[in-house]
Amino acid sequence: MRLVIIDDEKGIVDGLKTIVRRYLPTCEVVGTAHNGIEGCKLVQEMQPDIVITDIQMPQLDGLQMIRNLISSGSKAKFIILSGYADFEYARQGIELGVKSYLTKPVEEEELEECVTKVIAEINLEHVQVRQENELVLKGMLMTGYNPESHNTQILNVLHVPVSGHDCVCALLEFGCEIGKLQEERILGRLRNDLRHYDQMQAFRYEGSQFVVIIVNEKRFDESNLIRDVKILQEWFNQTGGMSVSVGIGQPYPVPAGLSTSFEEAQQALRYKLIKGSNAVIPFKETERISDSSSIVSEEDMALLEKSIEDMDAEGSRAVIERIFKIIEVENRLNLADLQHQILIILLSSMRRMTFMQLQMNDFLGKYMLSQDELSRFKTLDELKLWLIQATERIIEQKLTRSTPKKKDVISDIKEYVAVHYNSNITLADLSARFFINPYYLSQLFKEKTGDTYLSYLMGIRIKKAKELLEETDLKIYEICQMVGYADTNHFSKLFERMNGCTPTEYRKKCKI
Repeated sequence: MRLVIIDDEKGIVDGLKTIVRRYLPTCEVVGTAHNGIEGCKLVQEMQPDIVITDIQMPQLDGLQMIRNLISSGSKAKFIILSGYADFEYARQGIELGVKSYLTKPVEEEELEECVTKVIAEINLEHVQVRQENELVLKGMLMTGYNPESHNTQILNVLHVPVSGHDCVCALLEFGCEIGKLQEERILGRLRNDLRHYDQMQAFRYEGSQFVVIIVNEKRFDESNLIRDVKILQEWFNQTGGMSVSVGIGQPYPVPAGLSTSFEEAQQALRYKLIKGSNAVIPFKETERISDSSSIVSEEDMALLEKSIEDMDAEGSRAVIERIFKIIEVENRLNLADLQHQILIILLSSMRRMTFMQLQMNDFLGKYMLSQDELSRFKTLDELKLWLIQATERIIEQKLTRSTPKKKDVISDIKEYVAVHYNSNITLADLSARFFINPYYLSQLFKEKTGDTYLSYLMGIRIKKAKELLEETDLKIYEICQMVGYADTNHFSKLFERMNGCTPTEYRKKCKI
């Protein structure tokens, strides 16, 4: 954490620097000042995370300096240090959002505890901002989402200029379940190995899939990107012990082209069924695969796709019957080529479906989409029936998604959270369960409840924790786990922030 110290007494500044260096190794003092005007300039220039400041200083006092900095947009957290235990100073500090009011001479332990609490709050805010940024990106990547209406937000998330940059999406799918520690390891490796690009965002999309968004100036070199991805894949294979398939979209201008590149990455990843697992598949390569040995006209493929899009089961069956009549008349494909061709037909027909839609249906997600499944069929009639059934399942899935929702979906979500609060329920999980775009859900939840989803969930969990503290003799770590938190220290800090006391102190109060 970057920290600035402002005090008109040089001895106090030096003493505070010594305490920070000795007891707060995660903090770095990036500057000091000896009056309010110097302090204001220093904070604006250095953009620190934390500012420790005296109140009584020449030229500009600490409180006015804080007012000026806040009005100019400073995001720093302020800690007031004063030789006067004056309630009025403390009151004004609270109104300004000051995090703590300490009186001189400050004890080492007191300052350490105070700064540590502020660091925890900053870290929590960073996590929330990152999650909100990921929601913006996830929402834009969902099918049917119009990025043009949210250009400014997306550009802010990606930290790129309005023009002159291209973006590329890649979708990684690991061949094993990914736990929290593995997730952090994967994201860390992606950020490290792809840091040479102008901007890179990586986050978990769903299940064992991770999205990588790379932004670079025009003239994006796709061959270099493919090389970088293959190097990453080799590391995951050999060092991480994980197989990973990767679909890569084509470059498009930021931000409008982001969803197109992502859709291409999704479609490319589906072709691992043909290329085999642990493959790196650029979208351009899938176009060549689709064109190879094709005996199905573009017109028939367009009709099949439209029938599925319109949820017309009879229409899709009629198109498939016509396709197989042509295949039977042509009679120029061996069984392996025929199976390959049917798989291409299926992949093309469901190109507008997201992985989330596929995985929510066992037939579509787990059983249908495998080369082994397709190779079981040895006759033309068996293959035709299989393809008809597959398209019917796709249409069933689309019909389910198009079923009118209950008007008050937020109430349904709140009821669900009230029962499952102790599980790791993310907005992505809720969006899949209730068929709502995650970004839209985030906005709707705030609109209907006046609170963010994360804050609402935290309130439910802390309320339940209070009940358990009042009514049981369970240990703190047991209550922590029962309400959905894995880290006892994190749970205790959240509890204290919401209630003004630690869980242990709260329990003692209840038993008085």
